[in-house]
Amino acid sequence: MTRSSWTSAPVVALGGAAVAVAAVGGVLLATTPSAAAPANQAVVDATATSAVIGQVDTALTRVLSYRYSDPGATSAAARQVLVGDAAHQYQVLFRALQQKAGGEQLTLTAKIVSAGVTSLVGDHAELLVFLDQTSTRASDGTQSVSAAQLRVAADRTAGTWRISELVPL
Repeated sequence: MTRSSWTSAPVVALGGAAVAVAAVGGVLLATTPSAAAPANQAVVDATATSAVIGQVDTALTRVLSYRYSDPGATSAAARQVLVGDAAHQYQVLFRALQQKAGGEQLTLTAKIVSAGVTSLVGDHAELLVFLDQTSTRASDGTQSVSAAQLRVAADRTAGTWRISELVPL
């Protein structure tokens, strides 16, 4: 065995080991979730996804249904489940509805047809909601149904999801 063959074998082995360690380290870094960017848990966390959908479904049904004979119920529901921009947007809509609904004896009934969570990160969720709203005029018995699609943002506070944004699509 010559001196050059004896020294080259350990050098090659050490070089191979260094490459293997670097490759394993690279794979571990690439597959470890970053603490700086929380992962979207929509659908992945079935329990949390179901909770968001259930609470937002109930909230929307309450605030998008209206009886001319009891407008206070809808207003009280809005104060409980709407925050931020959604609360402001709703107040503008609610004032216009109250002016129209009394004379026409209008009742609105909202029914969520389908809802899905598109993003769930921490205490913030984004949903796509399809709903039907039936309006009935007691004054003449006229009834109509209209469909709506909404992008909804919701934020969780003290375990309760509250709607923070409503965007008609």
